[in-house]
Amino acid sequence: MPTPFAPYANLRLLFRRPSAPPTSLREGPRPAAVELVVIEAFAELSAGGDGTEAGGLEIGQQALSCNITRWAILPAGATWLQAGTSWPWNDTGLRPPGLRAGEKLEAWEGPLTALPTITGGTPGWVTIHSLSGTGGIDALVAAEAGDEFSGVFAVNR
Repeated sequence: MPTPFAPYANLRLLFRRPSAPPTSLREGPRPAAVELVVIEAFAELSAGGDGTEAGGLEIGQQALSCNITRWAILPAGATWLQAGTSWPWNDTGLRPPGLRAGEKLEAWEGPLTALPTITGGTPGWVTIHSLSGTGGIDALVAAEAGDEFSGVFAVNR
């Protein structure tokens, strides 16, 4: 069942999730296989970073608070900014496995209903600072409204 924030989703993220464990260091560093996961969220962006540093934000950055609305593994041959109407979405609002604080994700903020047209939106990067917990009150809130996360949205320059 979709979260109450689903109709208001305005942020799409591309999460490059490792799909295979790293190889042994004895064999030398090798890139792990990556699975592309598209995440949609309802984001509230705060003012900031409009020309001066303020509150730890740099120019072109905004603090954000989000609720995840759905996610899907990107099908082969698809691009992450397609409409995605036929993708196998997980609409529980819970974060995809492997998503952690500290991740830096490619982002697009704007009207998701307009995709694949990307005019009227803002490309950038989101760095996740904190994710809601998995127990207690966080578990109750996540069951209704989806997992919450906060971070910083940095506009592509």
